[in-house]
Amino acid sequence: MKLEALFTVVDNKLIKISDNSPYPIGKLKIFEIKWSQIELEAESYNEEYLAQLREDLKKLDDANEFALLVPQVDKSLSSPEDIELFINAYNHCARRIKDCVSVTGYALPAELLKGGLDPDSAARTFIDTVNIKHSQYVYFAKEEDVNNLNLKEKLQDSAIIIY
Repeated sequence: MKLEALFTVVDNKLIKISDNSPYPIGKLKIFEIKWSQIELEAESYNEEYLAQLREDLKKLDDANEFALLVPQVDKSLSSPEDIELFINAYNHCARRIKDCVSVTGYALPAELLKGGLDPDSAARTFIDTVNIKHSQYVYFAKEEDVNNLNLKEKLQDSAIIIY
């Protein structure tokens, strides 16, 4: 089940497709999701937590409100294997909430962004992996992370919203 995109990005603004109006980032409900809450151990997922997350997001669906999922890196992300596990965990999360229209997308953690958005970067791999089944998602990056990583110029013309 693929959902239609409700939002797009124009000039670093979140735009509601239905009426082409800006949607304030501040109106998004923030769901900070720790990696350890999703993945209890390598490739073993916390389905109870994900079911509760889905319930919470479905309540936003009913209220016509929207959410931003903010991954929290709380385990080692120092090897290619760790990065793959991280990406797979949040991709699994996206599969479990696939019918939640309230989800605008994911924020990209600094740990993924530090490699920029080159084709083989962790951030690009995250986006490309999730987009296979969830192309409706928009991606976000914290302004502080963008500035600390000197990525403002690289992200300026991208479809990633700096918030």
